[in-house]
Amino acid sequence: MEDWIASWEGLGFPKLKEASLQKIETTGKKLLVEAGVEEEEAALEVRLLLQESFSLNTAGYLLRKQEPLCKAGIEQTEILQKLHSFYENFEKRRRRIPLAQILGRQSFYGLDFFVNEDVLIPRADTECLVDLVLEDYADLAKQAGKTYAEKQNLEKQNSEHVSNKHEDNVENGAISSSLNILDLCTGSGCIGISVAKHLPYQELLLVDLSEKALAVAKKNAEKHLGENVRLLQSDLLTAVQGKKFSLLLSNPPYIVSRVIPGLEREVSEYEPKMALDGGEDGLLFYRRIAKEAKKVLLPGARLYLEIGYDQGESVKDIFQKEGYEAVEVFPDLSGNPRVVRGIFPS
Repeated sequence: MEDWIASWEGLGFPKLKEASLQKIETTGKKLLVEAGVEEEEAALEVRLLLQESFSLNTAGYLLRKQEPLCKAGIEQTEILQKLHSFYENFEKRRRRIPLAQILGRQSFYGLDFFVNEDVLIPRADTECLVDLVLEDYADLAKQAGKTYAEKQNLEKQNSEHVSNKHEDNVENGAISSSLNILDLCTGSGCIGISVAKHLPYQELLLVDLSEKALAVAKKNAEKHLGENVRLLQSDLLTAVQGKKFSLLLSNPPYIVSRVIPGLEREVSEYEPKMALDGGEDGLLFYRRIAKEAKKVLLPGARLYLEIGYDQGESVKDIFQKEGYEAVEVFPDLSGNPRVVRGIFPS
């Protein structure tokens, strides 16, 4: 008997001749809860791992979950290979490796993003930042949804009838027919790429200090946007030169340094500390961005930054003191402060 099968049965999983997806799910849920995974998440995560190993969508899983795995006409070798794949992934999850890292992907704003241990896993809370941007630029979002021919015709009409206003908007970084977008501390690229999928843009620049993170962002950008994306390794804005930007997006590190060891293991042990650590008070990068962004923003440019639940007023104060206008704090779906928006003065 192969070593993994002995370990499998030792954990309480059913023997092959007795196994069904449902029985495996029940045992797997119990084991994950014992390992510290939240009960409401455990069953779903086991199911997703089984679907991955058995190449099943949700409907297929539900149809087959009660059936014996060793049915007539199915090779035992094939079943063992799939169970072994599940077992290896399950053991990773039992060690509290995040599910997204095991699967190699995470859904964000309707898109699948490749992720690994080199980037922060995209969170649902961050989607409210994208929501806010698209609400503010709703007219551009509608334009982005038109066909290429319609957009070309619209731009021609704009140039004929409101050319002066159009030129002012482009020059000053206010809402114009296309944007220069900067995604700072980009990680997987999920924020900048999601915004760029819905808005017309001239340039999207994804910036990160980590070369490995940029490799992940590059893969996601090529998948979702093609080649019309620029990537730059930089300590915040130190290496950003040339064209100025009308829209700055960022989810910078904002967790207080001393708090990180006490976070859930999925975060403290398996996500990159560089993407988490915001210094002694969690505000280090907001102070730097507020100062350094001035050299790369067009007059009237907008900034959208994710913040911690208790940082709203502090971050707002930082940007107001640096001269940014209309600085506001916006909540996520749970009602917690999540995004600070500001405007670089004209």
